[in-house]
Amino acid sequence: MKLKVRNLKKSFNEKVLFENLNFEVEDGDVLGLLGNSGIGKTTLMNILLGIEDSDGGSVEYSDRPKFSVVFQENLLFEEKTVLENLEFVQRDEKINLNLLTELELGEYANSKAKVLSGGMKRRLSLVRSVAKEGNIFMMDEAIREVDTNNRKRMIEFLMKHKGVKPLIYITHDELDLKLMRANKIVRLS
Repeated sequence: MKLKVRNLKKSFNEKVLFENLNFEVEDGDVLGLLGNSGIGKTTLMNILLGIEDSDGGSVEYSDRPKFSVVFQENLLFEEKTVLENLEFVQRDEKINLNLLTELELGEYANSKAKVLSGGMKRRLSLVRSVAKEGNIFMMDEAIREVDTNNRKRMIEFLMKHKGVKPLIYITHDELDLKLMRANKIVRLS
């Protein structure tokens, strides 16, 4: 067991987002956290990451978690180059260039992140999460704002590099989870 969530509860202004939430994530799992906008998916991710507290229940990890995260917003250093954005998590330039090339960003390695399109920034965020070499992937709408071809390419890239590490993927779109072959789905409503 990598992660065990037991009887988790969270409320905002007396509105219960979730309660008695239970699930486990093992090596190799692709867990989808599925629900409409505003239902508490990102809040749940923040609790799992330790950014936010729950109102009750527990989150336990079997190993010290080292997260590879893609947040809903692109958290890039806009004034830094694409390559410099990766150097914060992976110092090996050859690895970084190979990863960038896989998602057709290699030619932008020396360009500032601010010149990239929204879809290219999503791809860079995904490359950065893979370059980090964490032990658990956590992604919040990581493949939004991209066309169908790039969406498939990004999923293939992620699944190739994820290996047996667990992936928790937050989305409102069941198709994303189907393409990722999610073996566990938690529906928030």
